Amino acid sequence: EIAKTLSGRTLACFTGRTLATLPDLIRNVQKIRFRGWSVDDEEHTLGMRCIAAPLFNEYGEAIGGISISGPTVRIDDERLGVLGPAVRRMADELTRAIGGHRPEEG
Repeated sequence: EIAKTLSGRTLACFTGRTLATLPDLIRNVQKIRFRGWSVDDEEHTLGMRCIAAPLFNEYGEAIGGISISGPTVRIDDERLGVLGPAVRRMADELTRAIGGHRPEEG
């Protein structure tokens, strides 16, 4: 589905860390699905990291998300390991509060 969506398109490359190939994107999506949160690791702006997690509706469909951003000097690898799961937990709480559920919860 990702390959079909991107077929015939050129991916913009903002920094040397931008994921600009289909194999890189697919590997990243697999990681995101496994852990439940994503990270923009200086892919758009050098020196900035963003962490995000999806919100789901009652059908398990992604309908929004929450995110936090900060400089890499504050969101280093250790802090990323703390903040990523925290963002996911909050997204899961918000999902439940609106009567939704994660897709794997059926």
